[in-house]
Amino acid sequence: MPRNLRKRGTVYWYRIGAKGRTFEGSLETSQLRIAQERLEGVKRELSASRFGEKPRRTFDEAALRFKREHFQYLKPKSRKRYIVSLLALADHFHGRKLDEVGPALLGDFERARLAQGVSTTTVRRDLACLSSLYSRAEEWEWVTSNPVKPFKRGRARAGLKEGAARVRYLSTLEEAAVLAKAPPKARDYLAFAIDTGLRKEEQCSLLLTDVDLEANELTIRAEVAKSGQARTVPLLPRAREIAQRLAANRVGAVPLFQTAAGVRYTADSPTLYEALRKACRRAGVAPASLHDLRRTCGCRLLQEHGMALEKVSRWLGHADVRITQQRYAFLRSADLHRAIRPADVVALRTERAKPGTISSPRKKS
Repeated sequence: MPRNLRKRGTVYWYRIGAKGRTFEGSLETSQLRIAQERLEGVKRELSASRFGEKPRRTFDEAALRFKREHFQYLKPKSRKRYIVSLLALADHFHGRKLDEVGPALLGDFERARLAQGVSTTTVRRDLACLSSLYSRAEEWEWVTSNPVKPFKRGRARAGLKEGAARVRYLSTLEEAAVLAKAPPKARDYLAFAIDTGLRKEEQCSLLLTDVDLEANELTIRAEVAKSGQARTVPLLPRAREIAQRLAANRVGAVPLFQTAAGVRYTADSPTLYEALRKACRRAGVAPASLHDLRRTCGCRLLQEHGMALEKVSRWLGHADVRITQQRYAFLRSADLHRAIRPADVVALRTERAKPGTISSPRKKS
């Protein structure tokens, strides 16, 4: 083992003397080969700075710093997605200098990923991760430009686009059939998800103290919400009954939905998804995901409750009402027209009636 390397627990650390100072830090790996490669990178950096040069940074160095500095600001789900992308990127760009990467290498990466059978959406997410890494590298003055942004724009025009948005939601008959085939614990979770439209992490993180039965609402805490902003969600009768029953004989900040072991479901737990998948199969219903239950809630609020898009957007926790419009554009236009608030119509008519504006045609008698 090189004399500049040592282990702390299972992780390798470096310790180098240069310019009359001692430099040390974690190499964030338990594999000797990777630690040696990263040690050489640290040595090159120190040598270049000694002579006033800017070292040419590698993808591996950037990925390591990107993970260390950027991941702390990401939510667990986003962090997991970035890790998947970084692993795929590392397979292709390992050892590459950042300034070597251009359209040719990015095109090679795209073709290699598609040959592995992944979707164009997955490739776009990988490239988005790489673009974010390059943006950070620009801030660090490791590169002078981000080659991924123009590549993504060009490839989007050539066909590398997001896949078609999912539009699956349960009809009332499908819902009844699925819930009838689901086990009791899963049935409560699935019905609650349909009535509240919460994301999986939001619902799994829900505490007894977040539910206010007197006010007939629940609160999604800011640290749990995807947008980072707290919001309240009304409780429909069935959701209220489920919350009241699950909260019986329990107090404190404990999870509303618990496993058999009495702990919350984790973000990676397949238990609820598997219960939904099996219930759909037994009920003879087309497969549905947990997020499809959230979409079912949004569709019901628009179609059956005639709720305004703005209110549905706030209910679901979308950062902007335009997101709600995009997500539910597949609904019949009549349903979306009904979602426009009467106040908006009055305001529009008032605006048209003002002098200098085009007035609406008079209604025939």
